Amino acid sequence: MLIDESGDLGKYGSSYFTIIALATHNPKHIGRIIKRIRERKLDKKTRKAVEIKANTFSSRLKKYVLSQIARCECAISAVVLLKSKLKDTFYEDKDKLYNYLCGLLFEHISLRTDIIDIVIDKKHSNRLLREDFNQYILSKIQEKSTKIQIRITHLESHASSELQAIDFIAWAVNRKFTHCDSEYYDIIKDKIKNQGKEEVCL
Repeated sequence: MLIDESGDLGKYGSSYFTIIALATHNPKHIGRIIKRIRERKLDKKTRKAVEIKANTFSSRLKKYVLSQIARCECAISAVVLLKSKLKDTFYEDKDKLYNYLCGLLFEHISLRTDIIDIVIDKKHSNRLLREDFNQYILSKIQEKSTKIQIRITHLESHASSELQAIDFIAWAVNRKFTHCDSEYYDIIKDKIKNQGKEEVCL
């Protein structure tokens, strides 16, 4: 399972904050999409970029990546927060708010396996904050089943082609809400399991 986000949790900044999870039995298939982009679709200069991000690429390439993901065997869950409705008290601990939103994702995810490998973009250099996230997610999953083995890995996104690929999903979902533009979202909407119920208010 891969987790990434788009937007920010600051009081001032993006209008929406989006977090998505992509569940698949073959994450390497997702990562190969980015590798093919580097090899076949980019010029020599861009090919050497440390990281491929959705917001730096053309509309044509965004649609290509999303269409390739739509062809993969996967399931996407999304949580979209309208920040203008967020009470000021939530901004006092953005890390706990982030953990809570990640926990909401698991309400939409069907856990039909004995082992879950979770790979998430490494947000913190602080080990204690990462451990706090891990413990919270473990507790949310164990509310559904205590028999599932869970492994959580925090990776820098530039070191993971899989995380770079799902950045395009988070971007597409966030754009639908921020700019009322569903052109990109529609490419992968059939993979979104909580389609039409993504937005949450706290």
